[in-house]
Amino acid sequence: MDLMGDLKALGLLVRWDLTRMWRRRMFIAMRVIWFTVQVSVFGLALSAMVRFRGVVAHSIDYYHFYLFGVYTSMLFSISVSNAYEVAEEFEEGIIEYHLSLPIKRSILSTGRALGGGIAAFIFTLPMYAIVLTLLGWGSPLALFASLIAALIFSVGVVGLVLSIVLSVKSGDATDILFGIIDAIIIRLSTIFYPAVVLAKIAPYYYAALANPISHFVDLLRTLFFFEEYKILAVTDPLLMGCYLLGFAAGLVSTAIYIVERKLEGGGWR
Repeated sequence: MDLMGDLKALGLLVRWDLTRMWRRRMFIAMRVIWFTVQVSVFGLALSAMVRFRGVVAHSIDYYHFYLFGVYTSMLFSISVSNAYEVAEEFEEGIIEYHLSLPIKRSILSTGRALGGGIAAFIFTLPMYAIVLTLLGWGSPLALFASLIAALIFSVGVVGLVLSIVLSVKSGDATDILFGIIDAIIIRLSTIFYPAVVLAKIAPYYYAALANPISHFVDLLRTLFFFEEYKILAVTDPLLMGCYLLGFAAGLVSTAIYIVERKLEGGGWR
């Protein structure tokens, strides 16, 4: 296929995931309502109970810290859920159908990673709007940079999950793996606890430093409240942005490699 044909195929694959998301609009509405309750009721109650002590005590609002964390956990979970639906497509024979189409495997894997990431990003946009409204919005530059970072992070997570799903090709195994991933990787991050607090527990701290979730959520915090959160972030904002780019590019490339070299129709257990 020529370049235009590849781009058209890529667009159709992205549209596949967006159409699938649109069919879940009632579910989206329910999640947005629950998210609103979570950040406006439970978030306020939690922030009233939590106080930073020591060097950061007088300059940090934990409610702001919490809002970015809960949005990040939602974006991560939705991205995982979108990519995990590939497992269902194996059972339904859709993946085998895609493999039979005159589409390059690299385009197939890239399209599914982009489609799943964009769908998860759009799914959580109403929730992000709620967070920004509660925070008082921010500068246009911070808003634009945060949206780009959210999209890159979502695509990277989808690439990660696709790599695992397409490698394992087992319903039982993937259920266990993603139960562990969704439960543990969020907790081994700075979503709800800053790095300076986690430093007291070395294994926890170093796991959080390597965790892409930590880099994404701390990047959001420093984009909007740099002076307040620069002391809490895992590293410099520019380095966090580079980390996210590398994370997304690396995992999408891994998914491409698996689809091109390892994946064959059938074999789902």
